[in-house]
Formats: sequence, structure tokens, C-alpha cells
Amino acid sequence: MSADRAATILARFTATYSTFASKLRSLPPGIAEDRQDRDSWTPAQIGCHVAMTNEWIAGVLTGTTAAAEPRPAGFTEHFNASELPATEETFPKLIPPFPVSRDAALERLRISSQHAMKAIAALTTDRGAGQCVRLEFGTLSLFELADFAATHMTRHVAQVDRTIAAKV
Repeated sequence: MSADRAATILARFTATYSTFASKLRSLPPGIAEDRQDRDSWTPAQIGCHVAMTNEWIAGVLTGTTAAAEPRPAGFTEHFNASELPATEETFPKLIPPFPVSRDAALERLRISSQHAMKAIAALTTDRGAGQCVRLEFGTLSLFELADFAATHMTRHVAQVDRTIAAKV
């Protein structure tokens, strides 16, 4: 069961990463690195934020970042990342630098996604379902956290699309 679950999450994460990296790579540096206003992120910054999040999640999944704890008594999985409001800031401390180049963001995204993919592929039932992490929006099993990584990237693909549309 865990191999199937991890494989399904990994497939979704990999496909989303491919879409996101391709979109960012196709942008001219001027569009990827310029922000609409002082309060918005550039597409390159969005890519960097996703990379920072992937790095953190990969660390939690593998145990190199000490955030996971044993599953609380009575815990049942119920989290659906797609139900988070579009404006929900889930990792407020993961603010990307400005400026950041498109190429630097792509490289960081590539490396962080490889780490996340390896971490997702290595999830066992014991760790994926038996360990949890507490976030601002709830407690998630590590399987749910891995699934959140893919959904998080999907949300930011849409943010890049909106950012590009505002510039055209």
C-alpha cells in the first residue's frame, strides 16, 4: 500500500515539477526577474520559494529536519491541500530573495525537487502514516505533507501564470 501511495504522490510531484520548470525556463529573463510592484514576487522568486519549500519538506520527510513526531493518538488523515484558500501563506518564513535570477531559481528548483523526489520515493508506511508534522493550518501525516508538496507547486504554477498575464 505505501509503495503505491508514495508512487502516486511521486508521479504527481514529478509531473508538476516538469510543468513548473518548463514554464519558468521558457520565460525571458526580463519577465522572469521583474516584479509587477514592490509587494509582488517575480516568477523567479516564486520558483525560489517553491524550491525553499521543497527543501524543507524533503528534510522533514527524510528526518534531517526535526519537525516530524509520532502520530498523535486518535489522529486520522483528512487534510486536502487543494482546499486551502488561494491566499493562504503556509510557510511565511520561506521568503525568497530579491533579486533572484531565473537561472538561479531554476537550479535551486531542480536540486530541491530531486531531493523531494528521493524523499517521497523512500516513504514507508511506518514513516509516511506513522509520523506527523504540525503546521499553521493543521496536522499532517508525512504522506499528506508529501502530497502537499505537489499541490503547493501546482498553486504556484497558477501564480506564475497570473504574474505573466499581468505583465502582458
